[in-house]
Amino acid sequence: MITTTPLVLLLLSAGALGQSCVGRCGVNDGVSSCQCNSVCSNFGDCCGDYEAVCLSCKDRCGESYLQSKPCQCNDKCGSYSNCCKDYDEVCGGGGQGVTDDDLHTITEEMFTAEVNSVYDQLTLDFQGKGNSGDLAPGPLFVSVPESALSGPTIAPLMKVQDNYIPSVSQAEEQDATEIAEQNAFLDAIMNTEVMKLAETFLHSKNLLTGSLRDKLDEMWFTLYKRKHDQSSSGFEHVFVGEQDGGVSGFHNWVNFQKEEAEGDLNYFSWMDSIKLGTKGELLMNRYNWEGHMKNIGSMFIGTSPELEMATYTVCFLARPDSLCPVQMSNQQFHVQTWTIFGNLVGSAYPDIP
Repeated sequence: MITTTPLVLLLLSAGALGQSCVGRCGVNDGVSSCQCNSVCSNFGDCCGDYEAVCLSCKDRCGESYLQSKPCQCNDKCGSYSNCCKDYDEVCGGGGQGVTDDDLHTITEEMFTAEVNSVYDQLTLDFQGKGNSGDLAPGPLFVSVPESALSGPTIAPLMKVQDNYIPSVSQAEEQDATEIAEQNAFLDAIMNTEVMKLAETFLHSKNLLTGSLRDKLDEMWFTLYKRKHDQSSSGFEHVFVGEQDGGVSGFHNWVNFQKEEAEGDLNYFSWMDSIKLGTKGELLMNRYNWEGHMKNIGSMFIGTSPELEMATYTVCFLARPDSLCPVQMSNQQFHVQTWTIFGNLVGSAYPDIP
């Protein structure tokens, strides 16, 4: 039995109240008792881990530029003389050696290693094609057998997806059970060949130091503010979906079919698709979710959560805030990623040319 000491509880509490710079470099929220931006030294209010987190490139190689960060860790920092001191040592070029061919090769390798696809078990009906009106009288997912949702990574994914509140105006509250489900999901996907390939690639290109599991936990599951404090995370936005007048994010087929089956989602039409052999498909579509409209959405269909998360993560670290070249089943397309708060996932989704 693991006992949580008062000191550990104190540290956890401090982190929850904004006492750490993890995920906050360059941010000045005006609320937290300590800051993590380039002027905190002038005011003497830097967080205790400011130098270790914000003045180092550890786990920051290739991240997007943000002027308020005290130093940068991307391939442009040399031109502006604002690289962190350990940039060359840690990043070795920060990903500038990652070519389009490299990205095509690694994503094709990950796709080849995909063994948890259930695409061949799904029955789909795209129905009407267009960008106006409800052109689909029936559901998109005609049949999803229980066997398609009981696999070693999809089953734990669904448990985590069920832990979020769609509204960005309401804070998320995570209890011990939910944290345990999140950890079980990370353990499950890290045990796949897809994630092992991604980790090896990221290390070889100096885009990652330390373990990929720790990086996934940070960049995908750190709670942050969209409209309300701790109301969002990269995982919630991409793999669950959020509501703020309309639908934002929501790029995962597993949650799509669940919401459709429960009567909370009305599929309207499709605009484009790319078939990925027998393991999956890309789809651009339209739908209404609990009264909120998504006029242009995109998602993988039938693929495993590890393939989706590995692809998004590689692109996020190699080509942040831009279109990232991807190849699967000899089909080339792009993944678009967006950063938020410097090193956290704001969004990620497949883009059909």
